[in-house]
Amino acid sequence: MGGGTGTQMNIDVKHGLPFIEVTISYRGEELHLKNVLLDTGSAGTIFSADAVDTIGVRIEPGDITVWR
Repeated sequence: MGGGTGTQMNIDVKHGLPFIEVTISYRGEELHLKNVLLDTGSAGTIFSADAVDTIGVRIEPGDITVWR
């Protein structure tokens, strides 16, 4: 498997599901999230809009959104 940067990922298995910690960096700001479900079969990633708003990530014209 290629392309890794040599960093490690700690996976915490809870109730048979893999959880990780994630750091999102945006325009010099960082957001650390704990207990993020690692879904290896997912075609995309979803984070709470309220959570990422704290570092300035917002929906912009042209972004694709799905509201449920």
